[in-house]
Amino acid sequence: MAWLQLELETNQTQAEELSELLEQFGAVSVSLTASSAEPLFDTQGQDEKTEENQSENNNKKLWQKTRVMALLHPDSDLDIMLVCLRDRIGADNIYQHKIELLKDKDWVGEFKAEHQPLYFSDRVCISLSWCDQPDNNIPTLILDPGLAFGTGAHPTTSLCIEWLAENDLSNKVVIDYGCGSGILAMVAALLGAREVYAVDIDNQALQAAKGNIDRNKLTEKIVVNHVDDVALPVADILIANILMNPLKELVSKFSEITRAEGDIILSGLLHVQAEECLDAYSACFNMDEPVFNSEWARLHGIKK
Repeated sequence: MAWLQLELETNQTQAEELSELLEQFGAVSVSLTASSAEPLFDTQGQDEKTEENQSENNNKKLWQKTRVMALLHPDSDLDIMLVCLRDRIGADNIYQHKIELLKDKDWVGEFKAEHQPLYFSDRVCISLSWCDQPDNNIPTLILDPGLAFGTGAHPTTSLCIEWLAENDLSNKVVIDYGCGSGILAMVAALLGAREVYAVDIDNQALQAAKGNIDRNKLTEKIVVNHVDDVALPVADILIANILMNPLKELVSKFSEITRAEGDIILSGLLHVQAEECLDAYSACFNMDEPVFNSEWARLHGIKK
């Protein structure tokens, strides 16, 4: 079965209403993506907001120009639908549109085919559970990310794995703060860390991490827990692949749980955010120059 894909460009004010209208008109799925270049991140740690600031924050949940993509049945009358959409939200609020006929595909099979084993410095391999497993002597992690972030393919994750693979972790205590699928904790354990603590605030992430760690028979080396429910040790290496605002809020915490001359690795940052994060950590850590992959950055520092 073929599908019709309707792509519309609108503004951040009308995007959600447009999405709801498309669902009412029979769209099988609707997605919102960026049509303008500004990054969007959550604003954790901003509990006290004025009504004006809260309203402004709500308006920034979407991009100034937002692309709305709808998947529709092939017999949908798009001419009538477009007239109705323009009438409901205003013709000036739909900047452009595009219609494409999509051939039916094995979407799951295509996704799996695109995600093949990844190798890092010939020291570790990340293979998703549906892949044919490599026939070599390189230690391999079998990963099923589930609902949690982290397959090793995203630059923020691969930048962290590259650092771990290029350094000696023998007998080290490692904290993976914001562990997601548990991939960084497992890489550290596989590369010789003595103890690894994988912590997160998301229960779904913790569930996915526990499943992956059990599948790879690393439960004896890795403690998995909610960040509020575990007493973290002072670590030789602390690694955090999260977002800019949480990273800035956690400077003091990370300083407390990293030993003197211990390593800290930070990721989840756009390259344009690297200097601001460096400034935040420079009081407690001697920070190196950022390492970049595409638009993403990794920071490394040594505890003073």
